[in-house]
Parts: sequence; C-alpha cells; structure tokens
Amino acid sequence: MRMIIMFDLPTETSADRRNYRKFRKFLINNGYTMMQYSVYSKIILNRSVLNYQKLKLQENSPSKGQIDTLVVTENQYVNIETIVGDAVRTDLEESTDRMIIL
Repeated sequence: MRMIIMFDLPTETSADRRNYRKFRKFLINNGYTMMQYSVYSKIILNRSVLNYQKLKLQENSPSKGQIDTLVVTENQYVNIETIVGDAVRTDLEESTDRMIIL
C-alpha cells in the first residue's frame, strides 16, 4: 500500500519557513518521494508500519498548517493518470511487482 501525504503549511514568517523546510526534510529523509509540490508518497508494507509512520508524522509535524494522509493500495496507486503535464513517476513506481533485496 502507499501512504500519500498532502500538506499546506504557512510560509509567512521566518519561523514558518523554517518549520516548512524541517518538515519537508523529514519526509525526504524518511523515504517519501515527491509526487507534486506538497504531495509526497511512501510505500508501506503493513498496518504496523503504517501506524508507526503516522506516529512519526505527528511527532514531526509543525503546529500550524494542514497535513492530510491518504492510504491507497498499490493497484490504486498504479492507476493514477496524468491529465496535464509530464508524468514524473518512474517505471518502478508504476509497477505492482514486488522487489525483495537481501
């Protein structure tokens, strides 16, 4: 499954901009990939990982703004269609094949 994070954070003051950068850096460092500006996604293996990721998001979220999560299956994620613009998803992201690295 995939967890999609959509956020709208204020950037009016220098503290707001710092919190925005800190949250975005947290997402990138924790394996989230950018789908669009302020929309990130991450592969989630099971419900316990999902609960852990939600807890980490709550711990690292700024106090202002709005952050939403959406969990979809891999098949639902693969069926995303780009209406306008170039799709920036890789072949790996558009596949439902599983990869195990030992």
